Amino acid sequence: MLATARTRRWTAVIAAALALVLAYPTGAQAAVGDLGFVRTISYNVPGAVHIGPVNPLDWASAATMRPNGDTVYVVAGSDGGSGTAMPAISSFRRDAGDRLTLTGCMGGVTGCRPTRAGDVVLPDRLYAASSVVAVGSHVYATTPAAVAGFRTAANGDLDTDFCVWDHACGDVSALPGLTPWSTADHTLTATADGRDLYLYAASSTKGAVYHLRRDNATGRLAFHGCVGEAMPGCTPIGRTGVMKSSGDAVLSADGRSLYVVARNPGSVTHLRRDPASGSLAEVGCVSETGTGGCNVPVTHGLYRATRAAITPAGDSLYVSGAGGVTHLRRNTVNGDLAYHGCIGFATGCRGDGPRGTYMDVAVSPDGASVYGNVQDAGATWGAVAHLRRASDGGLTYAGCVGEGQPALCRQIGPTGVMNHAGPLLAPGSRVLYSLGVHWRGALSQFTRQTS
Repeated sequence: MLATARTRRWTAVIAAALALVLAYPTGAQAAVGDLGFVRTISYNVPGAVHIGPVNPLDWASAATMRPNGDTVYVVAGSDGGSGTAMPAISSFRRDAGDRLTLTGCMGGVTGCRPTRAGDVVLPDRLYAASSVVAVGSHVYATTPAAVAGFRTAANGDLDTDFCVWDHACGDVSALPGLTPWSTADHTLTATADGRDLYLYAASSTKGAVYHLRRDNATGRLAFHGCVGEAMPGCTPIGRTGVMKSSGDAVLSADGRSLYVVARNPGSVTHLRRDPASGSLAEVGCVSETGTGGCNVPVTHGLYRATRAAITPAGDSLYVSGAGGVTHLRRNTVNGDLAYHGCIGFATGCRGDGPRGTYMDVAVSPDGASVYGNVQDAGATWGAVAHLRRASDGGLTYAGCVGEGQPALCRQIGPTGVMNHAGPLLAPGSRVLYSLGVHWRGALSQFTRQTS
């Protein structure tokens, strides 16, 4: 028995080492930022680690990591209305080797603990969830009808849940102009100290950012104002057409700037933040079409913009989109943005890398690499593209790893786990996680070359 166990351990070690070797191009020496595939967690996928009898990754939509790095939380908002999947939020413990293991879940999925508002069980509370953030000992997920809050245990497991804004519970007053299901694909972000959260909500005709002050002990959120366009009860930003669609909201590390990304018209709006009060004021924007009087870049890289990421030093903002990744130089004093180029296949960009839609973008903590989760229009393949970053923030394509494009990308082995690309997590310079968003859901782990 002992010999068998030892043999199995050595077999696993050799297989892991071989996987890393095969992840790099033949004859090429790995450079800083290059990725090596480690494993995928999914449900009954050949070549992947089987998640088990309970699958809370079914139609996963967003992921985040606890501030201390020990737990990853994934929210799955169900399948958009067919009734074949229920929403859930799950916790994955992260070990010393960066591997993730499912430790629990809450929601409507059979086998998960139910979500509650007081004594009322609401299995669909997370329906259509699109964003999740971890702040201190709490986790918050957003839906078109709620901001659902969860307390966590000391070990990171989900403990209890509570309602912070929801039409089905009355412990928090309604947010101005924001009625359930009037907006979709909400995005939530939090300051580094966890004091303030900002909710970006938009529809085809209106949009706003809501400032929510957080009580550190209870996790409850209190409304502290909002700014936007055409949203009753919110301070107008003075422009129209730049905050009327889903996208992203990201805070600079210094806490002085919030950037709102809107897919339509392909814009980035700069909101300056008062660090003392947390209040916001619009001070500028960049738009692919010039909508709202915004500055217009010389290329179409912001077309159908999806997500954004800021470098740790705060000198660059990168925006993913249908045609590539756009680089906006950031003034580290006042937060203002200036177009500095794009890479991809949008008109005017430097054509390189996979020809597909960049669904998300992430910057490595050491600032040396930018990564994009990319997929083709028909979602037949997906990959993580590595974009090497120069001292001025400019990007150079450095390869990709994924599935379905063997002539272009190094293949990971499992299939059907990256063809619907989702968010990227870059929690440390040595690891990257990619979320697969599809009917089974998947979490893929990659090692990152650091020297």
